Order: sequence, then structure tokens, then C-alpha cells
Amino acid sequence: MFESIILGLLQGLAEFLPISSSGHLVLGHELLGMNEAGMFFDIMLHAGTLLSIFVVFHKKITDIIVGCIRRNPEQLKEAGYIILASIPTALIGLGFKDLLEGLFENPRAVCVAELFTGILLFTSQWGPTGAKHPDNEGVKMNWWRALVTGTVQGIACIPGISRSGSTISAMMFMGVNRKYAGEFSFLMSIPAVGGAALLDVLKWAKCQNVEKVAQMALENPEKAAKCADAGSFTPELLVGMVVAFIFGVIALKWLMNFVQKGKFQHFAWYVWAVGILGLIFI
Repeated sequence: MFESIILGLLQGLAEFLPISSSGHLVLGHELLGMNEAGMFFDIMLHAGTLLSIFVVFHKKITDIIVGCIRRNPEQLKEAGYIILASIPTALIGLGFKDLLEGLFENPRAVCVAELFTGILLFTSQWGPTGAKHPDNEGVKMNWWRALVTGTVQGIACIPGISRSGSTISAMMFMGVNRKYAGEFSFLMSIPAVGGAALLDVLKWAKCQNVEKVAQMALENPEKAAKCADAGSFTPELLVGMVVAFIFGVIALKWLMNFVQKGKFQHFAWYVWAVGILGLIFI
């Protein structure tokens, strides 16, 4: 139960704060000696954080959906940018799937990625809409900015590189309005997080097929072993999901406040400390 709460807390906070949830989960397993959560637990944690996005941005999401139904040009354009940004993310995530999964087993590489995240966060203050330019209202999203942001989100599949940190920083460097950058970063995460959770569901479902697992054991014993640890529903998993949801809501509201006030770069000191301490003690 304790591990479920800790992992839910890490996922809920780190998924949205610019400190990398995947990196923190890898380092949490390594430094705290926690067991692997299992595939089904990962699904539950993602479900919790995904639900928090819908709760915090329910009005914005409703406006986009209703606007698309009514063929509102602005809302159709907004939905188009989210879809456009999701394309490079999906291509990178699926195209480099094996390489990215291998990095989850390399905590030192995660620490280096955390240091890189710190650089992105710290330098974002000098972007056209960064903290050094508080009076710059910024520009609107367009097709090429959406593609660039989606590409950055795909690169952030690397554990240790913050998805929210890198995408919001990228938009600041491109001069996008800070408030809009924060909103767009989390709206575009819905297809990304939802898609990752769906892939995990499909893998987990495959692990429940005894015949397929038996065949897998002959062809790829390592994959079969992971299936054995895939997990199933338990009260501890529900607790982890609820904790991830609650702290996801808190993290989202807190970060949006930081972004709008131009304090985004302060998170750099934290991720630098995590990366350095990780390299020292791992």
C-alpha cells in the first residue's frame, strides 16, 4: 500500500510539473529499492493523471468539442493543432519504442536527461515570452509551431526529459503566449497519454491470454517474464490511481500559476539537484 501511495504521488506530481514523471519513477525504483509497479499499475496511474486533465481543463475541452460540432472556425483550428502535434509524437514514440524502453533500465542516462531538462527550463526565461520579457503577450499557435511542439513532445518520451517542461519551453522560445502554452501543452498530452495507456492495455490484455503467453515463453522468455509481472486489479492499485488523480489536479493548477507568473525556470534547480544526486548515488 505504501509503495502504491508513493508511486501515485510521484506520477501525479511529476506527470505535470516539469520534472519528468518517467524519470522520477525510474529513480524511485532504483534509489528507494521499490519493486517494479507492473504493467496494469502503470495503466491505472496513467488513467488517474488523464482524468485530472479532464477535470482541470473541462471548460476548455468542452468548448473545443462543442465548437467542432458547431463548426466554429477557431475551435476547429484548435482541434486541428492538437491532432497535428500528435502526429510527430506518435511517429517518434512508436518508431523508437524499443530504444526508449531500454532507457528505462538505465538510471544514469535518466539523470543526464534530468540535467538536460534543467537547461531547457532555465533558458526558457530568455525566450520571447519567457520571464525576461513579461510584457510580451506572444503570438498564436500555427501549423508549424504545432508540429515543432509535437516533435519536442515525442523526444520527451525519453525518461528524464519532462514532457510539460520541454513543450512549454519550446513554445516560449517560439514566442507563444505563456498561458496558452501551458494550456496547449496539457491538451496535446491527452492523445499522447491516452495513446500510451491504450498500448499498455493492449499489451496487458495479451498477457492475459494463456496460449499467447505460452507461445511467447518459447519465442521470447524475457517478454513472457514481463507478462508474468503484468499484474491485475487490487485495492492498492485503486489507491495509487486516486492519489495520482488528486496530486495531478494539484500539480496542474500549481504549474499553470507558475507559468503565467513567469516563474517556470525555477524548477530547473530541482531537476539539476535530482540529476546530480542521482549520478552520485547510483
